[in-house]
Amino acid sequence: MSRIIPVAFVILVTFVAVLVLSRTATTAGLVSDDAVTLWANAITAGDGQMPLGRIVAAYPTIPFLATTLLEFITPLGTPTPVLLTAGTLAVLAGVWFISFQRAGLPLIAAAMAALLLGLHPAILRAAIAGPAEMILAAFLFLLGCAFFDLRARSAAPEVMAVALALLGLAFSHPIGAALTCAAIPLLIFAVRPEMLASSVVNLVMALIFPTAFCVGAFAYMSWVFPGSGWSFLVAPAEGLAAWGVGFAQLFGRGLTGSPAIDAGIAVVIALLLAAPVVPFAITWVYRRRPLVAPPLVIVAMTVAAAWIAVTTGLFGNPAALAVMPPILAAIIIIRIPVVRERLALVLPLLVLGWLGGVVGLAIVDPRGATNVAVALEGHGVDQERLAAIDLGNATVGRDGILVDTFNAPAIVLGRGRARGLLSPSDEAFTLGVLFSRIDTPYVAVPDPQIGIGAQDRLNKAFPLLYRRGAPGYRLIYEKSNWKLFARN
Repeated sequence: MSRIIPVAFVILVTFVAVLVLSRTATTAGLVSDDAVTLWANAITAGDGQMPLGRIVAAYPTIPFLATTLLEFITPLGTPTPVLLTAGTLAVLAGVWFISFQRAGLPLIAAAMAALLLGLHPAILRAAIAGPAEMILAAFLFLLGCAFFDLRARSAAPEVMAVALALLGLAFSHPIGAALTCAAIPLLIFAVRPEMLASSVVNLVMALIFPTAFCVGAFAYMSWVFPGSGWSFLVAPAEGLAAWGVGFAQLFGRGLTGSPAIDAGIAVVIALLLAAPVVPFAITWVYRRRPLVAPPLVIVAMTVAAAWIAVTTGLFGNPAALAVMPPILAAIIIIRIPVVRERLALVLPLLVLGWLGGVVGLAIVDPRGATNVAVALEGHGVDQERLAAIDLGNATVGRDGILVDTFNAPAIVLGRGRARGLLSPSDEAFTLGVLFSRIDTPYVAVPDPQIGIGAQDRLNKAFPLLYRRGAPGYRLIYEKSNWKLFARN
């Protein structure tokens, strides 16, 4: 019983902290668009309003299926992504605490280290971003631990552990897919040298086969159902564009003139600031290659993933890589004995890393740092999303509402459920746009002069709908550039 109480304390503190922070971030509009879309899709799937093809080919797969399952078993209106994120981080912090104690850290030191890393600014940023980034962090931790085991033994269980961790990374987040791609050429540095001399090709194939097979199968399903086989690997271009704008505001034309190289440099700077224990630990054991190779591989694959994301324009915002430093710090404390023997230096380095993590986030995710500053001043970050949530609240109790929820998924969040909304996946929406005829009890459209309105499918099909309404319909709601019409 005495052993359970400290673990429960660490888990509870982390869980409550993430719940409170996520609630505050949601109110302030700091939650990412990807997290809002994931939540809306989970509500839609849980209500049985999403076609089977979209469920099968949904990406990121792991957080979507987990959120959908929670949405299905929890009461209506439960913030399932927040629960999933808080639960994942709480379990991760508990695992760190137990691992630190097993590695020889005293109780108080293990609790302090677990909380400093579990509530690290980079980890909290991932928690605000939603379950996809939190699950990405969990699989990155598993991969790092698996690299140490692979370097030590390179037997079948260790090979499969790395292979499954890579698979989890690829299907947890678009940036996780970039990390997987970046890791493939670096795997030869993560195995024992004698294994390379005998069967390097077979070993690498065994490491990447599960991921390659699942990516191929998933691409086929995505092509069969939604109609674009590789779309699940392409994050919205807006995320990368927003990162580029924020980076340009911070560094002008950049550090080197190449955005891809600048992204890699930003990751390295963030590591030095947010986890100074990592370079210290590497210098302490630099002659012991089995202990040095795994962390260097993780750093190299993260830098390469940032370069790949910016160079290709795929995989979305590289700011998600900011979670790597505290994850690597936890791995090093658990796996490198010399670090645990120097607690008098390690704990201050963790505190310094917590403080440096704030600066590191401003470098890796300048747009996010700007949004936080705006929110702290009392201003809403995303007024369009808040307006869509208000419209969703206004639709409660009404059914048969024609609205483009693909363009404004926050409507589903405001309503609390998808049943009663006629989205672009419904036949009524498709036929209405095809024949330029509206014949539903309600129809909602945003102002075509704002950003979300310019992309709205109903505005494109009926350019005068917002301004003049539809024949036989009357205006029953108008607020924040949204109008809701009801049939007479």
